[in-house]
Amino acid sequence: VKALSGMLKRSESGGAFSRLSSAGSVYEHDGIPPKPKLKHLETLYLTHNDLNQLPDEISNLRTLTQLWLNANCLVDLPTSISVLEKLQILSCNHNAITKIRPEIGCCTSLHQLLFRSNRLGLTDGIVLPEHIGLLTQLKVLDLAENRLNTLPIEVGRLHTSLLRLNLESNIWRFPSQPIVDAGRTKVVAFLLDLYEEKLDRFKVKSQQRQKALREHPEQIGYTREEANIILANASVLSKHKHGPGHPSYKLYSPLEVDSGL
Repeated sequence: VKALSGMLKRSESGGAFSRLSSAGSVYEHDGIPPKPKLKHLETLYLTHNDLNQLPDEISNLRTLTQLWLNANCLVDLPTSISVLEKLQILSCNHNAITKIRPEIGCCTSLHQLLFRSNRLGLTDGIVLPEHIGLLTQLKVLDLAENRLNTLPIEVGRLHTSLLRLNLESNIWRFPSQPIVDAGRTKVVAFLLDLYEEKLDRFKVKSQQRQKALREHPEQIGYTREEANIILANASVLSKHKHGPGHPSYKLYSPLEVDSGL
């Protein structure tokens, strides 16, 4: 990991590398690999190593479109991966990852998100974030061979892009196993119906709150000045559409993105 971190720290040097493979290099020693020039790197293979973490310096590879991390010992991914806005393939098959972080929703160019044969579900809290629903270019989502029991309804937002959804060898409760067994189309349609119902309720609640802020803010615990600030901020955020590049992005859910609030 130290060697890999050092290599990525030096990634701002010039050069025109577009592809780098370190498959099977086993970065577990203090030796420094040959200094590559990674400024324009598009594809990085780090498969079949003993990596137990991915350095934060991965964020230096802003041109990366493919990141292959299969067959390592990873238990998590750094939040810094959120800056890889050009990333199209993230392959983490055959690791020990226990959850996918919300920051994955910032990687909006993703076409393939592959987490087959990990340990997703073997941890407390949210394992699959609703932010997966922001990946509206996603074509392949592979979650097979984990310990998952719940799929976020926001996956329904991917109904126009998702071509393959691999969910086999999990312990599904929601959606139920019969729905999962019926295949991708049935699963996505089921989740989309629930998502749209939730979105409708959210919009009604938000409209009611805005009305209260405009007319009787004291009844919901705000002064008139505080209410005006909240309403003004809501207007500004609506113009930015809460995209991944917006500084307040992490504070909002896909539901708020859709509602324009």
